Amino acid sequence: MTKNIALRTLAVFVVATTANIGVGALVDVEVWKSALMAGVWAVLSVAQKLAQAYRDGQITEAELKEIFE
Repeated sequence: MTKNIALRTLAVFVVATTANIGVGALVDVEVWKSALMAGVWAVLSVAQKLAQAYRDGQITEAELKEIFE
């Protein structure tokens, strides 16, 4: 399950990064900065949702599916 969460989180980072590279270029922000900011923001959002789901001491497959939708 840990590998699954890590790979899904990496996918969230990549998706957020690629979506924001163009926006950064439009407002004259360096590409790597725009990508890093978007990726970190997305990963922190996932981490927050995982922490909320873990309040009972476990994360179910249904909770994981909901977090990564």
